[in-house]
Amino acid sequence: MAVIYHEFIYIADLLGVAVFAVTGAIAAPGKRLDILGVIVLGIVTSLGGGTIRDISLDLHPVVWVEDTTYLWVAIGSSVAAFFASRHISSPRRSLLFLDALGLALFSILGLQKALAAGAPEEVAVMMAVITGVAGGMIRDLLTGQIPLVLQRNGELYATCALLGALAYIFAYSRLGEASPWLDISTMAIIFISRMASLVAGLQLPEFIVRGHRLESPAEARNMESKEL
Repeated sequence: MAVIYHEFIYIADLLGVAVFAVTGAIAAPGKRLDILGVIVLGIVTSLGGGTIRDISLDLHPVVWVEDTTYLWVAIGSSVAAFFASRHISSPRRSLLFLDALGLALFSILGLQKALAAGAPEEVAVMMAVITGVAGGMIRDLLTGQIPLVLQRNGELYATCALLGALAYIFAYSRLGEASPWLDISTMAIIFISRMASLVAGLQLPEFIVRGHRLESPAEARNMESKEL
């Protein structure tokens, strides 16, 4: 049973790499990148979060150096997406869907790896969020976009990873062991909450100073251009 569960985690991890690599490639259209640029974008998107997690936990070698299958999956998925994206009519919608799926997979798997490394639960939750969002942040920065995790446009992002990680810790403390059903259910919490935030416009309260008028995004951009 332990062997089967280990294989489940490994396959889920590779699936997360593939999904995030595809989001990196889908984010490339309009940026005038060639196939090498798309591959680089896919690699840093899919492996960036796990690399930061492993370095933070002092785990060496990092996951894709120890097992190059991760690297090849990222490369292969990026190349496949490079050609398939020519036939996608709505890359933005595909990007958001796949990004939510990758967020769910990587957050829970990052949490598990942190717990396996002996990290306290609080640190493990933080590693879950970092593993889930860091790759997407790198992708958005490299393509000249404001990272999704920093945007307040009616969407929850890192909060979804946090909710799933906390649900996992709560259930794990009651069950006393990990299982595929626990993984899938908490991944589903992240994915569903992320998609619900996109559809229903769920958001956290905004920081507001009394007496200050809220600026629209257009007004904020105009102000920034004047300052420059």
